Amino acid sequence: MKIFTILQGIRLLPLMKLICRNGISPLPIYMIRFLMLFQGSLISSLLTLAENYNYARKIRETDISKPPVFIIGHWRTGSTYLHQLFNLDPGFTTPNMVQTVIPDHFLFSTRYYVPILNRVLPKKRPMDNVALSPFEPQEEEFALVRMGSESPIVKLIFPSKNRYFLEGYDQYIPRGKKLETWKKNLVTFYTKLTISKGKQIVSKNPFHTMRLTLLAAMFPGAKFIHITRDPLIVVPSTIHMWNIVAEDNKLKRGWKKPTTGEVASVLGSYLEYVSEESKKLEQKQFSEVRFEDLEKNPLAELKRIYKELDLPFTDSFVSEVRQFISENRNYRKNSYQLTEEDKEIIMSYPVLR
Repeated sequence: MKIFTILQGIRLLPLMKLICRNGISPLPIYMIRFLMLFQGSLISSLLTLAENYNYARKIRETDISKPPVFIIGHWRTGSTYLHQLFNLDPGFTTPNMVQTVIPDHFLFSTRYYVPILNRVLPKKRPMDNVALSPFEPQEEEFALVRMGSESPIVKLIFPSKNRYFLEGYDQYIPRGKKLETWKKNLVTFYTKLTISKGKQIVSKNPFHTMRLTLLAAMFPGAKFIHITRDPLIVVPSTIHMWNIVAEDNKLKRGWKKPTTGEVASVLGSYLEYVSEESKKLEQKQFSEVRFEDLEKNPLAELKRIYKELDLPFTDSFVSEVRQFISENRNYRKNSYQLTEEDKEIIMSYPVLR
């Protein structure tokens, strides 16, 4: 059984709200997971009190230095690779694993959690060969759900047999007071990142794809990079990923393996949404890149993106990218075999052709 899960690091109050709202299945594996989460949530709650005592005033008085840069796009499109590349730029900072695991108290307790994460984190992500460590870039959706925000990922942890958990536009942006809580948590998290590093933030979060307009309104001047990839790779890779993540994190029975059609439909809706909403952005706010082009010539594509977004492209960044490429030249991607029927299903969506 996995020790490290999506909810690990959550405080007691948001954990109990999730449990009361969704319930858990009374089976040993789920009860053990809950007890491990419960124990960790008590510690996290106490450490949050310590951080509030030491940092509350500084958080209130700190402004986010510059509008963030958002890397958006469907899962398995290469957004992690692009995030890793941006993390090499000394002018930027990215949320890292430890910050997203303990978002409520990382300013106070990072030094205590790094040794723990070094012991419990797998060396690589379970769905591919991407390295994991406490300071590797990570997406903040996990931080937001641990802070008590509404998130579609909750429906993976507490699955329903009847529906692919990512279907529907309505669940990406909460309503009413829940939206205010979501916005407050995101701003607080970014403020703490600013305190920690003092640099412009580069976010990578596929869930943010369907929040493009909201984020543009929240952070005037924010920039967006949309990454795409061959749907014949994205769809089976996404199915593979969610099955692994659900198996390691669910607290209820009822997980339904996504079908090719369900994943292709959501992928299509993502592409259509970005195509329409990106037209509302100002010049130098939006850039798009195909993973295949980025992989083939990363420096040329990065230089083009930086130019389109009016970002400074420095020699020191070029040196870091070249070294990263050299160190990872032996990385091997997963491969997938699709039936002709699956290919036809994917290609039946005009936007995916």
